[in-house]
Amino acid sequence: MTSLGILQRSLQHEGDYLSKLGEAGSTSGFNVYRFSPDQQFRNSLLGMKYDPKTKKWLETNFPIPDFIYDRCFHNGFITEMEASFIKWLKSDSNATFLGHGLPGKWAIYKQLKQKPFINRHLPQTIKLQPATSASVISDLLTKHEKVVLKPVVGSQGNGLMLLTRNQNQVDVQINHNGNVLHHTYDTTSSFLKMMRRIQNQRDYIAQEWLSLLDQNNRPFDRRVVMKKTSIKNWKEIGRATRVGSSDSFVSNLHSGGTIQSDHKLSIPETFLRAADQKINLLSRCIAANLERTFPPLFELGLDFGIDRSGKVWLLEANSKPGHKAIQSYDSLHFIPFQYCLSLMNEKKGVIES
Repeated sequence: MTSLGILQRSLQHEGDYLSKLGEAGSTSGFNVYRFSPDQQFRNSLLGMKYDPKTKKWLETNFPIPDFIYDRCFHNGFITEMEASFIKWLKSDSNATFLGHGLPGKWAIYKQLKQKPFINRHLPQTIKLQPATSASVISDLLTKHEKVVLKPVVGSQGNGLMLLTRNQNQVDVQINHNGNVLHHTYDTTSSFLKMMRRIQNQRDYIAQEWLSLLDQNNRPFDRRVVMKKTSIKNWKEIGRATRVGSSDSFVSNLHSGGTIQSDHKLSIPETFLRAADQKINLLSRCIAANLERTFPPLFELGLDFGIDRSGKVWLLEANSKPGHKAIQSYDSLHFIPFQYCLSLMNEKKGVIES
């Protein structure tokens, strides 16, 4: 029987989604496993297998799966053991990864900005270097008054920072594990000393601040989830608007944001309709561009902002999107297995329409 292994850092993560995957896999004729990367190279792995009779995950040893669905969230931190194990799976085992994921935000930005149609929808972005970050941030704060800093590698909004210049002070909001922390630095120099300490731990990019607020001054974005249903076809699986609170600068669900249905949004309907038409075009173009440059890919989460003039901005592209916004898609949990079958047909030389 064909097998699919789901790679996770924590086997407690995404329990509901993965249990539904286990059930869908059993229905599709697959053995479905879950395992973490903190183990040694060997032909037998330790993890859990989905049991369709009890509808539970049972701890067991199992051979390396035929296909691997990578749902590891590293947030910029990965142990040497984990990195070596994943590298070994990709290069030296016979397993096929559904996707290898995307590089950091800076590499994605550099690639996408080469496409004029996409570049028009990208915020001005600068990679911070320790030697020049002080002058770069000072110049940006002088020009824009507000600046966003993002970790080059990370997810779920962790480490995101909003800087606001207020005369000789710098107000800093940091999104940390779902909470927004506030700090005020009396001088720009004291803030820059703090930034140098942070940059010793991880790399950051700086972006111009965009006023992406609804009519109630709440931050919001439009999340689009795309997946490959076959070798050649990307398909939009879901689209939802995430809305944060008026005292926050993020709309991420892990940071207290909520999903709002379109008719409850405090956004002019004409703006939303026009923005969605642009998002349709951008999503397909971005997916095709990233697939050509960073193959193989299986799924994408694309976050779009809409400013008060109605312009659409691409805020982020990530290769391990959450699924809370798209649970209503009927065949969501069957898609990984459809894609596995497509990969198997390709190896057999079967031509798909």
